Amino acid sequence: MNTNNIREQEEGLQKVRSILDHINIFMMATNLKKVPFSVCPMTLQQMDEQGGLWFFTARDSDHFRDIEKDNKVQLIASNDKAQKYLSIYGNATHIIDHKKIDELWNPMLKAWFNGKDDPNLALININMESAYYWNNYESKMTSVAHFSKNDVETVDTENAEKGKIDLQSY
Repeated sequence: MNTNNIREQEEGLQKVRSILDHINIFMMATNLKKVPFSVCPMTLQQMDEQGGLWFFTARDSDHFRDIEKDNKVQLIASNDKAQKYLSIYGNATHIIDHKKIDELWNPMLKAWFNGKDDPNLALININMESAYYWNNYESKMTSVAHFSKNDVETVDTENAEKGKIDLQSY
């Protein structure tokens, strides 16, 4: 397995974007100092040009309150079909921006909110500090075939990569 350490911010953002083409549901962990920490599923709405990750949230949610106390968050996601896995650490900020809400709104959100003007509706923006990823470029069927032969030693790890991405601003 190839291991990469990406320290250039633009290269790191490009790598995260390429993985997000395959992933949009995350488990967002908040209150990271508490064991167990709090987690909830969140749907990514957008990764903006600067690398900010945008999510809709409810103001009365536990994670909204957790972020008020400590804005450090961990996002964890996987896409087993595409064999893409991603963990992101960063800082969360609550945003009330009607223009951004209009930009990101889609009708499926009515399952959780009473429209764009719902007073409980807010946005969370995550400023990524670092990320870790795992990708397997072999098809899943090829990987399963390797394991089904009970010959784990012959798995072609050259078609896989993992790496750390440093996204802190310099």
